Order: sequence, then structure tokens, then C-alpha cells
Amino acid sequence: MKQLNDTQRKEFAEYHQNILYERLKYVSYILILAYPCYFFIDFFLLNRTRNSTYNHVLSTIHLTSLVISLIFIFINHIAKIKTKSVILPIYIFLYLFLGAASSINSQLYTGNIYSYIIILLGTAVIFPIQPKIYGILSLSNHLFFLAGVFLIENHNESFLVKFINSTGTAVISFTIVLTFYFFQRNDYLNKLTLKRNVDSFRTLFNMNPTPLILTNLHSDKILLINQHAVHYFYLEGLPTSQMDTRFLFKYQEDKQLILKGLVEKQQIKNYVTELQITPEIKKWSILNFEWVDYFDDMCVLISVTDITDIKEKENELLKHASIDMLTGVLNRRSGVEWLRKQIDMGVNGQEFVVCYIDINHLKMVNDRYGHSTGDDLIKTCCETLTDHIGSEDLLFRLGGDEFIIIFFEKNLEEVQQVWNNIVNEFKNINDSQQKPYQLSASYGLYHYTPGTAITVEEILEFADHEMYKHKFQSKNSRLVTPSI
Repeated sequence: MKQLNDTQRKEFAEYHQNILYERLKYVSYILILAYPCYFFIDFFLLNRTRNSTYNHVLSTIHLTSLVISLIFIFINHIAKIKTKSVILPIYIFLYLFLGAASSINSQLYTGNIYSYIIILLGTAVIFPIQPKIYGILSLSNHLFFLAGVFLIENHNESFLVKFINSTGTAVISFTIVLTFYFFQRNDYLNKLTLKRNVDSFRTLFNMNPTPLILTNLHSDKILLINQHAVHYFYLEGLPTSQMDTRFLFKYQEDKQLILKGLVEKQQIKNYVTELQITPEIKKWSILNFEWVDYFDDMCVLISVTDITDIKEKENELLKHASIDMLTGVLNRRSGVEWLRKQIDMGVNGQEFVVCYIDINHLKMVNDRYGHSTGDDLIKTCCETLTDHIGSEDLLFRLGGDEFIIIFFEKNLEEVQQVWNNIVNEFKNINDSQQKPYQLSASYGLYHYTPGTAITVEEILEFADHEMYKHKFQSKNSRLVTPSI
């Protein structure tokens, strides 16, 4: 069993007395409110009984409970800690005494000891005071009860039965007090331990050189934030009560995904995000999320690592990596990313026409003339496309022999005219017989209007479908001219 030092023993006694004193206040209110029922029973329902002594004693007991309850409510406003330590045992003894007196009185009319048993158990459950004090109070009261029953009871066997039952109940009530008292003491010790752990947690939290935030993600409320996080997020001068975590998530869907991941895995590591710190400042950060138990509430501990410098260098490398090495135009990643950004802008995006291009018969050229000639076919086609699109248009290589042109400020008819010009250029190259192959390509168009509910993949799929229609219509076209 855990032991308390002198300071803890004093603090627990005060803590325990305050709890019991509060309960005593509620019991007093209940007895006051219940007295009209007792009054009706004493002076109306039981008024016709033949045993006037029983009636007078019972009404006196009920009136006494009312008076002592009223007295307690009065002194409750002036009581101090030292006074409480005296008032509690006095009132507990009075309740036990009234229960015993009521049960002794019952011997005159009903012959049962129910009142005493109920008071014993009820007092033990509601007022688990220090076991030693309760033992003295209950023992003295029990001796009074047994003496009263013995004087009134005429049958020795009946007294013996009541002696056994009441004494057994008294022992049980003492056991209840003993159990509840030490349970409450251990609970108090656990709370002290928890408080020490929380204090240690807060100390380590504030001393940690990493920006840290403790939050309830469901309510967006920030519970704790260390000075490094305050400085990192430019929150100086803002009270913690006015802070929330909404700035950590660019989209609400991201927060929901984080919460779902935490429920499944208890932690999420290396979540990379770009944070809008101020209207002018953005920072790239790695966020780590972990469930922690904070004052019996499941919260989320968020650590922040700044990677802005690394991200800037990475973006510089990505810029160099965004060009297709063979053709010199944008590669698939860059082109698809640009399309996705346009779609994400919704109605604020630009209107454009996607032209999906597939170079015909590249495999045959590779098989007949080798891959270097196949690469030349791709480059020649790409150069021709570049020569015929405007400076505002965008060309990127989707992969292999497939290219995408994004036309701006052009309708379908204008785009069709551009494609006719490209086809004519292909014909001129073929007629010049400068290449061992004949140049041709199939195409498909898709017209995008800002705000349309569609994904990049669906746009490319629609344009690809149109391209295959064109390819089938031109299936009799020859790619390679017979030579040698």
C-alpha cells in the first residue's frame, strides 16, 4: 500500500474533507426537501396508529434531522478547514444515532431493524471518513443500538437474530469505509503522480529545441505551444487561447486524412507540407503527429521541422529535371502537374484545348532503321510541333511517342487549323525525302472550360479516345516508303 509523507497526508486530509463536506451539504438539502413528506406521514398517515409513543419518537427523529440539516446549511457558510474536521464526525455520528434510534423505535411497532441497516450502509458509502474515526463512531453507536433493542425485545431468540444481523451489517459498513477510504487515497496519490508527470512533460515540452504543439485536432484548439513554435509561426503576443491549428492544413481534407491515419496507426511521420505563415511568408515543413494522453484526454503532439532551404534547392533541381532530355520540351511530370494546377483553380483557371498526339509507326522505324532513327523521328516531329504552336501554348512529352499540346486563347476550329498546318509540314518533309521514314501522327482534341468537374486523367483519357478515332480513320496511311 502506498504511503504518504507528512505534507501529502495533510493535503489529502484537506482534499478528502472537502469532498465529504460537499456530500454532507447535498445530504442536508435532500433531508430538508424530504421533510414535508415525513411531516405528512407523521401527522396524517400514522396519526391513527394505536402506539402513540412510536409516533411521537418517529416524528421527533424526523424533526431532529430537519433541524440539524438546517443548522449545517447555516454553519456551512462560516466553516473553515479546522471546523470541517470536527463537524464531519459529529454529523456522521448523528446520522448513525438517528438511524439506531429510529430502528429501536421500530421495535415498538414493526419489530424490524431496517432503518439501522440502511443508515449504516448509506453512511459508509456516502461518508467514507478515516477508518479509525468511523470505527469509534460506529462501535459506540452500535452498542447504544444493541442496548436499546435488548431493553425493548422480549424474546431472547429474536434479540440474538437481530444482534447477529446488525453486527454483521456494522462489520460490512466498516469494510466499505475502509475500502472506499483507501481507494480515494490511492486515487489522490495517482493524481499527484499524474500532476508530477504533467509538470515534467511541460518542462521537457518547453525546453525542446524543436517547435512543438499539443492540440485537440477535433476542436482545432491548441493546448500547449513552446516558444520555438511561437517564433516559427510568428505568433508572438497572441494568447494560447486564441490559437488554433487550422493554419497547419492547406485543405480540410488533409486534416481528416491525418485524423484517420492517427486512429489507425497512432502516429504519422514525415508529413511534408507548405505552410502559409503570413500573407507574405511561406515555409516548407515536416510535421510528425502522435497521440498522447494529456489529463485523461487523447490529444495530438505535433513536432515541426523546417525544410524550406532544402525544398528551395529541391525545386531548383526539379526545374532542371522538368525537361525531356531527348526533345528539349517539358516532360510528363511537369506537364501533368501544370494541368492539375489549372484544374485545381476551378472557375479561376484558364480555358484551353488539349491536343493528344501519337506519332505513327514508331516501332516499325525502330525495328527497320534502329532506335537512333526512331529518336530522330521523335525529335523531328517535336520540332515541327514547336514551330507551329504559339508562344502562349504549352507542349510536353507524355511518354514514348505521345505528346500533349495545350492551346490557349483558341477555339476548336482554330486548333484544327493549326493541326492542318502541322500535317502540311509533315507532308513537305516527307516529299523532300530528307528522312528514311515518312512522318505522320494521329491526334485527338478535348476542350476544357474552367470549373468543369473533371480530373487530369479523365481529360487525357477523353483526348486519347479521340486520338484513337483518328488513328483508325487513317489506318490505311503508309508510314515507311519503300526504298533501296
